[in-house]
Amino acid sequence: MKISWQRIFFFSILVIAGTLLVTLTINNFAEQQTYRGVALAEISKLLPPETKELGTLIINKYREYRSNTVRWCALYFGCLFGSAFLSAMAALFLKLEILNEQPKLRNDISASLATLAALLITLSSIGDFQRKWGANRVAASAMENLAYELLRPSAASNRDSILT
Repeated sequence: MKISWQRIFFFSILVIAGTLLVTLTINNFAEQQTYRGVALAEISKLLPPETKELGTLIINKYREYRSNTVRWCALYFGCLFGSAFLSAMAALFLKLEILNEQPKLRNDISASLATLAALLITLSSIGDFQRKWGANRVAASAMENLAYELLRPSAASNRDSILT
């Protein structure tokens, strides 16, 4: 059984469309985290007028860092679990009895899956996704703490000391 180039092209388009769909879903999820920072939304109402502008800036930065955290987390764990999945699929294709009549196809599919698995883990390591994910979590936490500092009665007079 020979696989036509049309089927390979169709499957490739399907994989690309699936990847785009997952990417858009993650990005949408990152932008609309209604359960994150609920207290910070209320803090902006409680801030004194002289620190309200700074408070709004801090809360916006918090949301940006939280969104970036979700994206880096998805990239890091997507590469990690994607690599494990592709490696398992490569082993499965080598073992499938259905493809006994076509050992070249079976070997090509397995080699391609193993190569993609290696590329994903390499991308994750070289891109340092885990560190970037952690850095954005720390930055979001720092912005949250800074917003709480602005609630102190002395925040208006000690604005410079809060920012340093």
